[in-house]
Amino acid sequence: MNLFLGILFAMLLGIPAMLLHECGHISVALLCGVRVKKVGLSMTGLYTIREPGPRWANLCISLAGPLINLVLAVSLRDAMPFFAWVNLIACVYNLLPIPNSDGTRVLALLGYGKTAGAQKARPARLGQSPAA
Repeated sequence: MNLFLGILFAMLLGIPAMLLHECGHISVALLCGVRVKKVGLSMTGLYTIREPGPRWANLCISLAGPLINLVLAVSLRDAMPFFAWVNLIACVYNLLPIPNSDGTRVLALLGYGKTAGAQKARPARLGQSPAA
């Protein structure tokens, strides 16, 4: 029963971690002058659809969500250690080069892997902004 409650608690803490992650993407998009078209929720999590921006802006936007999770993990490690771990896991997971992840977008924008344009047509999931 304790394992079940721990998993449930981690999942519940994942919701604010995902919201803050997404707020990072949206804030940086707006700061870079990239219009956000839609923010939604799907079966796999939060997603954002935005207009294409310049390569430098797309890179900043893609890194913003994981960076928010990393800042939360470091700053809350003493006050809220479990929430800090959830954010650290969210940061690392989102930087992995898996389909529709921030990591895949960053690698594409840096010239590795698939081109950034190949990711543009699909809406991102789990708090990701599509790169252009």
